[in-house]
Amino acid sequence: MHSLTCFAGSLVFRCATLLLAVTAVAAHAQTPAQPYTVEVWARVLFDTQGRATEYALVDEAQYPAQFAANVKERVARAKIEPPRDAGEAATLRSGVRLDFQVTPSAEGGSVKIVGLSMGPLPTQRYYASYPKDVAKAGGWEGEVQALCTVGSEGRCTAIEVKALPGIPESVRRFAKASLEGWTFEPQQVNGKPIEGEYTLRLRLNTLDDAPEDFRRDKFQKILNSR
Repeated sequence: MHSLTCFAGSLVFRCATLLLAVTAVAAHAQTPAQPYTVEVWARVLFDTQGRATEYALVDEAQYPAQFAANVKERVARAKIEPPRDAGEAATLRSGVRLDFQVTPSAEGGSVKIVGLSMGPLPTQRYYASYPKDVAKAGGWEGEVQALCTVGSEGRCTAIEVKALPGIPESVRRFAKASLEGWTFEPQQVNGKPIEGEYTLRLRLNTLDDAPEDFRRDKFQKILNSR
């Protein structure tokens, strides 16, 4: 058995405190014991004052209405230091990623925000074939990080892969080949696409007791049970 866990995001412009705190408590008797992370993306337009004037959740229909409204309410209060264009404050259109930690329990489940980042918005994700040597190595686990420079056309123009010594070269190739298949909505300053960065962190393992992927489906069960 092998599994793949992905963590991604980048911070391109320095943000002021966004005061994004979402906590939900639900009664769900049969839930997994281990916390897991769910990412939610929003498209946001910040004006020249750094205020969020337009915002929408990606795939909003898949979330419970109350949860989506809660997230959008907090995104609406977001404020950043605006970028500069020709020496003047400019508008910024960007993807905003919110990471939520879901902690299930026999008595109920909690959902809280644990991460926030800005950067190019992924529109297509791709994962190359799992490395064969890793798949055959029982009990192996490791992590690799890949930095994609996103060009104005929404593709990776350069990819830098970082990993600890001892990580198989096949894993490095896997991370690079995967990101080469991704596409993005580039960030825009004053309506013009700009170069940005996106960091993808991959955790691979072939543990016989690898946990079930509880992310999106169980997340929705906890929210829907409120």
